[in-house]
Amino acid sequence: MRTQAHDHNPQRFVHHLQQDLAHVSIYMLMKRSSLLLLLSLGLASLAQAQTRDETAVRSLIDRFNAAFNAHDTKAFAASFTPDADFTNWVGQSAHGRAEIESFHLPIFTIVYKNGVQTIKAAKIRFIRPDVASVDVQTEVTGGKTFDGKEAGVIKFLLNWTTTKESDGQWLIKVMHNTRLLDEGIPPVYKK
Repeated sequence: MRTQAHDHNPQRFVHHLQQDLAHVSIYMLMKRSSLLLLLSLGLASLAQAQTRDETAVRSLIDRFNAAFNAHDTKAFAASFTPDADFTNWVGQSAHGRAEIESFHLPIFTIVYKNGVQTIKAAKIRFIRPDVASVDVQTEVTGGKTFDGKEAGVIKFLLNWTTTKESDGQWLIKVMHNTRLLDEGIPPVYKK
C-alpha cells in the first residue's frame, strides 16, 4: 500500500487509502469472477457427463428389451455384469452372467417363446457418477404358463442397480423383477 503512517496530510492519506481499496476491490472482483467462471464450466461439464451417462443407460434399456424380444439368452445376459444378481418375481435368483443366461433359457424357449415385451416407462436416478438406480415398467404379451395356457398381458416393474464399468459401459449389477397387479389393490394405493 502507498499510504504510510508518517504521512501527516489527512486528505492525502484518505485519497491514497481510497485508491488502494479500489485496487483491492478490483482484484477481489477478478478473483471471484474467475472462480465463478471455473465453477460454471465444471458444472456444465458435469451436466454433459450425466447426459451422456443417461443416454448410455437408456441404450442399455433398449438392448435389454431387444434381447428379450429376440429371445436371445446370450444377448440378454450381456446386459448384466459378470458378477450380477438377478431375482425374479417369485423369488428365484441367479448369480453371475452365465447363470443368468441359463436361468432364462426355459423362459425364452417355453414361457415367452412368442412373448413381446414393451417398455412403458423408465426412471433413472444417479446415486453416484458410476451408479444409477433404474425402474423400468414393462408389459409382456404372448406368454404362456408352464402348463401351456395363455398368460395374457403381464405387467412388470424391473428394479435395476446399474454400474458404469471400467470400459465406460453401463451394465445391470442387480435386478429385481416385480409383477404389477391390476386388481386386488386397495384404493389407498391407487393413483
